[in-house]
Amino acid sequence: MGFINRLAFAAGLAAASGMANAQASDCSSAFYDYSMCGSDSACAAAVIANHPACFGGNSTTSQIQINGTAFQLISSVSNALASRFFTPTGAGPRADAGMKGMAAGGAGKSWNAWGSVAGNDTRQRYANTAGQAIRNDSDVLATTVGVDYALSSTMVFGVSAAFDRGDGSSENITGGGGSIAMASEGYSIAPYLGMQLGKDLALDASIGFGSGELTSGGTTTSEADRLFYAANLSYNQWMGNIQILGKLGYLHGEEAYGNSKTGATTNAGTAATNKIDQLRLGVQAGYWMNGAMPYAGLSYSSDVRRSSTQFGATDPIGKDAFVWTLGVNFFSLSSGVTGGIAYNQEENRSNQKNNSLMANINLRF
Repeated sequence: MGFINRLAFAAGLAAASGMANAQASDCSSAFYDYSMCGSDSACAAAVIANHPACFGGNSTTSQIQINGTAFQLISSVSNALASRFFTPTGAGPRADAGMKGMAAGGAGKSWNAWGSVAGNDTRQRYANTAGQAIRNDSDVLATTVGVDYALSSTMVFGVSAAFDRGDGSSENITGGGGSIAMASEGYSIAPYLGMQLGKDLALDASIGFGSGELTSGGTTTSEADRLFYAANLSYNQWMGNIQILGKLGYLHGEEAYGNSKTGATTNAGTAATNKIDQLRLGVQAGYWMNGAMPYAGLSYSSDVRRSSTQFGATDPIGKDAFVWTLGVNFFSLSSGVTGGIAYNQEENRSNQKNNSLMANINLRF
């Protein structure tokens, strides 16, 4: 009889979700329903699908956090090293025909300090397991700083730190009622290594850790430990005043959530670990304009592996996407300062749209 009762309970969740959402904008009803599911994964999946914001370890929520925090830090590090390795030197892009970047212009400037600010805007729209329309909106602002030192003419070691804050909301559109507010904050720290393998080829690698907290409905908190690592291979080629940059990257990010808490109450069974392994392949072309370089780029991103230990977890977000980029970099070679701003727009990832705006500055000394 216990199994039959749980099955009937799961079947009634879709019909009841609209009433639950209309009555409360917190997660109390969701955790009660979840506790009633026992070992029935279909029942648990229905609860999580109807209230994704209440479960910090939910795969859709965690994907947004990993992309906007760990992966954003990795991109900032790689961009800072690319600027150091492949910045034009001398009077123009080909003033140093034999050497570029550190090998050409690094004499007497072993240190590099840099910073970046990036805003990620993510919108998810999908049908849950009951066929109801779910809306998740999230904005994450990440500020990253780093400093590195040239160990030799071809090798750099550095450390970076990032601090992030976010807000958003989630709503069962079909069920009606109010939305559940979300807020997040956290930090990440990552040492990194860069190697110039030739005048037009460079490798960077980073590994990091951190911590984050997600608050749902104003009363429920979920804390997560972060772990991430990545490697990127970059290729640079000049054709007159045109610079072509290619990049192949592998990124891994994971968040390990403990059981969430509502006040002093621990919500049993909500702990989960989410992992993403992603491959990126991209190319961009820029035009040197004596101190400024506008550029455009296109890259392909594939989540080759995504996993979650969340009981009853579903994964409605697409794994493949194209990302186009428009930006401009600025150079003050005499003072050792470079900077830039870039806009990225993700396309063709099913059930999700994402865009980001990033600004950065680098100082060589």
